[in-house]
Amino acid sequence: MKQLIETTFPCKTGNCIEIRKETIFWVDEYPSNNTIPKQIRGKSFTLLKTEDERLFTVNNPFQKEIYFLAIDKGIFTDEDKFKKCDFALFDEKRFCFIESKNSKLNQRKEDRLYAYEQLKNTIRIFQNKIDFTNYQVEAQVSFKASQIYPRQTSSNQDMVKEFDDELAVALFENNDIEF
Repeated sequence: MKQLIETTFPCKTGNCIEIRKETIFWVDEYPSNNTIPKQIRGKSFTLLKTEDERLFTVNNPFQKEIYFLAIDKGIFTDEDKFKKCDFALFDEKRFCFIESKNSKLNQRKEDRLYAYEQLKNTIRIFQNKIDFTNYQVEAQVSFKASQIYPRQTSSNQDMVKEFDDELAVALFENNDIEF
């Protein structure tokens, strides 16, 4: 899959795919300030140590090879005028698209809806170019928060069904994942 992605979606900003084998690592984004080159502001990257409990956490208890793919500001840039999610994680059986939001509680509903659009659009672009037949494909919305407030509303359950029906993708909301 790694080679297929590199051929199909060449990296535009350098270092878009990383292989991680650690039992735990985190994903963060470059800040949007003037000390960071404009082309990578907001690009996701992996960390092996952090003090920030709000970051997206990847648990890998069996130390499998997990691939990290920077999508926004990685294989796609601002010049690509469409909505895209932040990053993906995958191994030999599973491929998960992730959109991370840093929002306050009162912004979550709006940010969640926008995240769904970003995920759906990115998944469609990938599905048009890559065969995921032998993969379990997932989408996940992550809110950078010290506490996650799971929402089991009917509209969220409708979106879970919509992702499954339209894309054959399981939709989740959480701030971590285990491979």
